[in-house]
Amino acid sequence: MVSLKTYRFPFASYPAIRLALLFAAGIIIDYHFKIPAKLWIAIFALSVILYFSGEIIHQKRLKTRAYHLAIAGYLLGVMAFGGAWHSIFNHQKVPIEGQVINKYTWQELTFIGEVYEIKESSSGNFQIDVRVDTTIFKTIPWPKTYNLRVVLNPNDLALPANLDLGDRMKFTATVYPLKGQRNPNEFSYKNYLASKEIYVQAGVKSILDITNDPSFWRWTFFRQKVLDVIENNFSEETAPLAKALLIGYKNELGLETKTAFSRAGLSHIMAVSGLHVGFLLAPFWLLIPFFWTLKYGRQIGLVFLITLLFFYAGLTGFSASVMRASLAGGFLMYGRLFHKIRDSKNLMAVAALIILLINPGDLFSISFQLSFAAVYIILLIAPVIFRRLPNWIQFRWYGAPVSAIIISFIVQLGLFPMLAWYFGEFSIVGPLANAIVLPFLGLVVPYALILLPFGMIFPETAQLLNLPVNWFFSGLNWFVRFTSGWEWSWMQAHIEGLMFFAIWVAAIFFIAALPVPKIRWKFFAVFLLVLCVEQAHKLTQKLQSPTLKVTVFDVGQGDAALIKTPLGKHFLVDAGRWQPGYNSGKYVLIPHLKSLGIEKLDAVFLSHPHADHIGGMVELVQTIPIDTIYSSGMNYDSDLFKTYRRAAAQKQIPIVDLRAGDRVSIDPSIRLFVYGPGSNSSSNINNHSLIFELVYGSTEFLFMGDAEALQERQLIANYPEWVNTDFLKVGHHGSRTSSNMLFLRQSTPEIATVSLAKSNRFRHPNQEAIRRLRAAGAGLHFTSLEGALIFESDGKIITQIEWR
Repeated sequence: MVSLKTYRFPFASYPAIRLALLFAAGIIIDYHFKIPAKLWIAIFALSVILYFSGEIIHQKRLKTRAYHLAIAGYLLGVMAFGGAWHSIFNHQKVPIEGQVINKYTWQELTFIGEVYEIKESSSGNFQIDVRVDTTIFKTIPWPKTYNLRVVLNPNDLALPANLDLGDRMKFTATVYPLKGQRNPNEFSYKNYLASKEIYVQAGVKSILDITNDPSFWRWTFFRQKVLDVIENNFSEETAPLAKALLIGYKNELGLETKTAFSRAGLSHIMAVSGLHVGFLLAPFWLLIPFFWTLKYGRQIGLVFLITLLFFYAGLTGFSASVMRASLAGGFLMYGRLFHKIRDSKNLMAVAALIILLINPGDLFSISFQLSFAAVYIILLIAPVIFRRLPNWIQFRWYGAPVSAIIISFIVQLGLFPMLAWYFGEFSIVGPLANAIVLPFLGLVVPYALILLPFGMIFPETAQLLNLPVNWFFSGLNWFVRFTSGWEWSWMQAHIEGLMFFAIWVAAIFFIAALPVPKIRWKFFAVFLLVLCVEQAHKLTQKLQSPTLKVTVFDVGQGDAALIKTPLGKHFLVDAGRWQPGYNSGKYVLIPHLKSLGIEKLDAVFLSHPHADHIGGMVELVQTIPIDTIYSSGMNYDSDLFKTYRRAAAQKQIPIVDLRAGDRVSIDPSIRLFVYGPGSNSSSNINNHSLIFELVYGSTEFLFMGDAEALQERQLIANYPEWVNTDFLKVGHHGSRTSSNMLFLRQSTPEIATVSLAKSNRFRHPNQEAIRRLRAAGAGLHFTSLEGALIFESDGKIITQIEWR
């Protein structure tokens, strides 16, 4: 018997896992440090030399050091290969075609290509993805192929009724700039499109021609036919859900439906991935013993398996999630077909390696991480749980549903850190909802898929046979809306820092090691060690001096800033802009607050009631608790202003009007003095802005709203000694009518931030105002150029924090 002291983890039994982890480590290093490919290749060449040198010396002289040298060369080589692979094939890098087209930003070009995706966005616009093969610059054709996302505004141009997937379209469009991440914790639309290999975006001006391609052998043709069949087989209510559940076409699902499924813990069933591939492969799993009985049966079964997965992936548009699930499921089926099922952990690692070789950037996609995390959580934890289930549960009629509940609970709980990190929400009712729904889906989805080809030939009969599925989907819609409406069905969750993930991984491995006495205590010790490190980190943070943090958001042509006080209070200064289909509250402020786990705002200060300062207020009032709203007291005749006031009244949020000379107590560690609005006869609402100064220690922050020269002069006259500040939120977006020289000489700011859009119809910032700010010695920062700006004060000095 091997003693506890001599036990070694059998790393040799898991070569694919070892390779995948090292390869992923190289990708992560290159992602963060952006090491040139040439340097990676040099490191790889050096590691190969180390490996072979060590091997040769070890074989000749049996030197231990030579063996360790070979191991080091091997480890470094795989890691360097991963880094080089990511550096060379990083899909976030814009290819030459994208670089050329993006040179024509805000110019109109003519494009010709094949439509491969059509969907309606939450703003009501249509997004059409086109595989362009010809671009016309005036009269000169450029025969280069690339993917283009085209935005069609139905208010300007109606979506052609005859436009289908696979059609060739000739159109003129204005090239739009693709912006990267502009605010911390903000969804990066540019990176999202890059993950789909789209690097150019344009707005349609006119559609010149649509040609229906009669070619039969096109995936877009098959996919459009399947969508038409689903439209025929299902009712108007259930067809959007059926398209999502069967082939992953989620373009017709509304935001309300997606949110309801997420809060019910069932959002994964709408994304065609491992679950659906599992439903598809379930019959094949049962047929595998039949293939064993045939001569060359395993080979025939393998061909059948590959064909099945390939055609299903094609119907779903070869989405990354389906490709991942097909590889993973295919390897599991291969393992059973060729009696290698015990190698499932290794086979999953092989699938991960293949996916990362195809696209190394997939390592950072949410679906990749969730998919493989879920599989390994099941593989590691489920056997431990099921081994302890009594026979009277396992072998009774209720054993299957109990097992489904257990699996769902394991996955939901195991994925908690990732769900909280990415989505800020966690479904409490999810395990129960999955236990109820998944057994039915296991029957319904394969049955509905079988009816799809049948429906192409006999549509009326298929519609009749599909009635039970239609009823089930209708019931599923009701069930999801019912369960997600419970107050306790979901909760907001927040993960601070990556150390929690280390604790989570250590806990999973400790549970997985419970049946092996020789290693379980080692993993328990690792778990305790990580816990101690986390506690030490928190203790270190507590011992540090408390700080004041100011985040000036990039909300385009508007204003919004979040202040975190030294004692952990949070308040907003203005709420960004509003325009039809968009507001800063929904797309910038609320996602940021959720990502930080901020469940309440202690105050909101609104400088004045213009739409570029109160734009997100309706969304904020309806979404997050607010203690008090402070305003300038100015009324304004706009629907937005009236709507936010009504919403605040319904939520019983007090609105307090402030005047010059007031003080506001939010946090005892800071002082907040109100300098405006005062009394003046101006009809310009900007000159009645709420102006206040926030003082922490010896550092001062002055927020000017949209105050112009008149209010600046009034401020100097009333508070000549108090206006001096360290940090200035420049008034009125750098307008010519603000930041006059007399005011700047009196305030002497060291740091000045200007919140504005890069291209705006007001032509902000004004060059005269900028010259005056520079002459006053202020260090200038523009959200239009730098994105969001974060500053931190320890009470003595103010420092800028880099967040990218």
